Parts: sequence; C-alpha cells; structure tokens
Amino acid sequence: MTKVKLLGIAVVVLVLLNIGTLAMLFTRPNGRQGPPREEGPKAIIIERLHFDAEQVKAYEELIAKHQAAIRTSDEKMQATRGELYQELKGLDDPAKDSLLDALGNLQRTIEATHFAHFEALRALCRPDQVASFNALVDDLAGYFSHPTIKGPPPPAK
Repeated sequence: MTKVKLLGIAVVVLVLLNIGTLAMLFTRPNGRQGPPREEGPKAIIIERLHFDAEQVKAYEELIAKHQAAIRTSDEKMQATRGELYQELKGLDDPAKDSLLDALGNLQRTIEATHFAHFEALRALCRPDQVASFNALVDDLAGYFSHPTIKGPPPPAK
C-alpha cells in the first residue's frame, strides 16, 4: 500500500469521525450525555432527589396543588395590576396605595406558597435523600424564574 493510498484512507476515516461527532452533538439536547429526558424543574428535581415511583406520584400531586394555588394568585395579581393601571386615567389616584399594598400582599402569598410547596417536597424525602434536597435548595430560585418576556405586548382587547 502506498503512502498516498494510506493517507487517503486516513482522511476518509477522520472525515467520518468528524461527521459522527457533529451528529452526536446536534442530536443530544444541551450536549448532555445519555438519552434525552423530560425537560423542566419536575424532571430535574426527581432526578436529583432520586425519587422512587411512589415518591414521584406523591410529588406529582404536590405539583398539581401548587400550580392551582399559583394560578389563582397570578390571576388575582393580573386583575389587581389592571385596576392599578386604570388609575392612570384619572387625575387623582385615591386607590393607588391600596392597590400597591394588595399587589405586595399577593406577591407575598405567592412566595409563601412556593415555600410551603418545598417544605412538603422535603417531607417526601427519605432520610438518605435529605442531603440531596439540601444541595438542591441552592439552585431552586433559578429553576422557577419566569421566562424573559420577548416581543411586543399582547394587543388590547
């Protein structure tokens, strides 16, 4: 085998390896190793706390209750914001302070709901999972932040 033929084979093998590597990078979400998994805080928490099937079921029930409570608070918050900004139409703003107080109380309720949810989550953990839960606590705020609002506001109704 001549040097030119050997070099040609080496180039073909390297090109195929590069194509394979690029295909792996583009088919795996976020460059993670292993099979693709369900995205979102729920999947991350289940994975990091090493929940068994029974704990996952209980956690899903907690999530449903938590989402319902947050949805209710968010709806109240939107309605109150609407009332607040309607005050801009008038010359004096007699209700502004009370509406701002109401918004602050609603935000406090939302944060208390989140906190209670994670207290209940901690209660689901077995003693061997408490250390994993404590490590998870450092990352909680980032998991549940609202996505950045992009684009123009929705049209008026």
